[in-house]
Amino acid sequence: MKIQNAVDMAATAARGLPLSAGTVKTGRALVCCAIMGLGLGGASAMAAPTVNGGTISWPDDGWYQVQDAQTFTSLCQGGSSCDVAPGRYIVINHGTGQRFENVIVTAGNTEGVTVDGLLIRWPDDGWYQVQDATTFESLCEGGRSCQVSAGKYLVVNHTTGERFENIVVESASNGGGDGPGDNELPPPQVPELDDPFALPLPLPNPADPFGSLLEVDDEQPVAGGPPTQPKHLRLDLVSNNWAEISWAPANDDGEVVQYTLYRSDGVTYEIRGDQTDPASGSQNEIDKYWLTTSFIDCNYTRFDDRLHRCGVNTPVPGETYTYEITATDDEGQESVASEPLTITYLKNRNAPVPLYDDLYKGADDRFVQNHDLSAVPYWLDEFDLVFSDEFNEDSLDADKWQTRLVWGDNRIVNREQQYLVDIQAYPDFGYDPFTFTGESIIINAIPVPEELEEKLPSVCEEGDPADPAPCQFLSGALSSHDRFQFVYGYTEGRFKVSGTPGALSSFYLYHRYAGTGVNYHAPEIDIVEYLGENPFGAPDAFQTYHFGDPNTGITRSAPTMSHAKPGGGTYADDGEWHTFGVLWEPQLVVWYIDGIEVKRLFGPQVSRQPMNIVNYLVAGSGWAPTPDLSDETLFPIQLEADYIRVYQREAFKGTAYFGR
Repeated sequence: MKIQNAVDMAATAARGLPLSAGTVKTGRALVCCAIMGLGLGGASAMAAPTVNGGTISWPDDGWYQVQDAQTFTSLCQGGSSCDVAPGRYIVINHGTGQRFENVIVTAGNTEGVTVDGLLIRWPDDGWYQVQDATTFESLCEGGRSCQVSAGKYLVVNHTTGERFENIVVESASNGGGDGPGDNELPPPQVPELDDPFALPLPLPNPADPFGSLLEVDDEQPVAGGPPTQPKHLRLDLVSNNWAEISWAPANDDGEVVQYTLYRSDGVTYEIRGDQTDPASGSQNEIDKYWLTTSFIDCNYTRFDDRLHRCGVNTPVPGETYTYEITATDDEGQESVASEPLTITYLKNRNAPVPLYDDLYKGADDRFVQNHDLSAVPYWLDEFDLVFSDEFNEDSLDADKWQTRLVWGDNRIVNREQQYLVDIQAYPDFGYDPFTFTGESIIINAIPVPEELEEKLPSVCEEGDPADPAPCQFLSGALSSHDRFQFVYGYTEGRFKVSGTPGALSSFYLYHRYAGTGVNYHAPEIDIVEYLGENPFGAPDAFQTYHFGDPNTGITRSAPTMSHAKPGGGTYADDGEWHTFGVLWEPQLVVWYIDGIEVKRLFGPQVSRQPMNIVNYLVAGSGWAPTPDLSDETLFPIQLEADYIRVYQREAFKGTAYFGR
């Protein structure tokens, strides 16, 4: 299939010209969508759409689509503006993946006035007043914003005489940080299954929970013939716009040199062991696909505009595709295609999850199918609090936390540049990274003082000279390993993430033991990673999932998913509090920010092993730029936590472990 450059496609669509044969269309939706990849360079944060009367306009920086926020009906595609009726809309820049989810169009002209959760904002072009639209009571005067409850408002610019009528405020989900309350949400809508009478998906083999034994093909090749048919083409994980699949290596009397993956809409991918890419992250992914006979359709983090052209080929949320794969040998002979695999990608929010059986789930457990999981208040009443730290004391609770990660001082991961001071093991180290306000805990990162350099471990003198210099900063970590661990539940933390350039605020679930043999899995669920300064793109919050391949030990990672702050700005703006959470169920992970679903994934490679909680502050790494040591105003870099909590359903409470 001819692959057309995503930028050219967007421009073609915007001009209303015919699309070339290389453009894939599904229904009325042009498939040219991609989320900006990390590590590949990219543009800085894009400008937001603007509203002028009944017209939504946007900058010339991508291919846009306007959807009704309630029905998700597509109203406009391409062009530079869209005329709509009063209401609430979603505007998507498919060139970057940026979503603007609370675009309000009212009966009047509201240019310059925006709604961000329960916050009404306006530009610095006059003296403003906010009034209740029913009683005309004055709520705010002057300033640049006004915090209100859900309702309708009148905003008046007394300097110019402009009146902005019928300003609708619907929920706090876009920026208050405390998440929505029950009275701020529409009624829950339980998603309907495509086939409610379908039999459940079969449970994984208890003797082979992660598919290790499916990587074997017992068929012998025919001398001089093509490779054997690839076996066990299967789904590992599926999300909104990517899926990870695996298959057993084919056999050949010579050598298999290529696998070709065919997608039912005409997209094809070539997977080879001799493919190269100048970007190390992309090259590692290429090698990983070949060594593990797996593939991600489509890993926009690594291949947005290169090799697999994810900017053009990314699957469409909610769409169904069928896949087949073949093997080709060193004589150019192509095998018979595998048995087909059909994958339905998850909708962007509140996607239906098919019935499935699982080793950890009762046969009659329909919690996932019977609930709207798009907002935490819809379902949290079925969970009980099993672990919490409100950080209201003046010291750390040693029954809940350790101040070291599971590998201690023996490893530097991700080329990170901070040394995590284990204040429990070394109380006389000379620097304590933790401070307490009586209501929260703050992790503080500073440059290593000269007098403490001799106390750094030997690992700080090792490593690749080409990597960022290690142990340039002192910081702290909280880990619940050997104190608290669990299998399945909802984990939530309330944080002020750091906006300092070079900071990475990190909150995740991590395995205590990786497992062995067919049970090796080494899972990690990144609840949030937030870069104070993102050199690769927009200032989004990131979510990721990692697991270990049981046959090779190679870590397999999801594309780095991201979510922009609705209404614009960053999650570190003005010292705002935000909640970050993850619902971890058998074969399902759902991520939340401020109580609202932002991403989810489903499949048999979701962690089944006990996990513990980790929260720490990175200062410089292979991802985060090195903080400027010469700028004293940057320090201390701070990450503040108000609380960390874990909830579980009754079915899984027996997995919780407490102890020292």
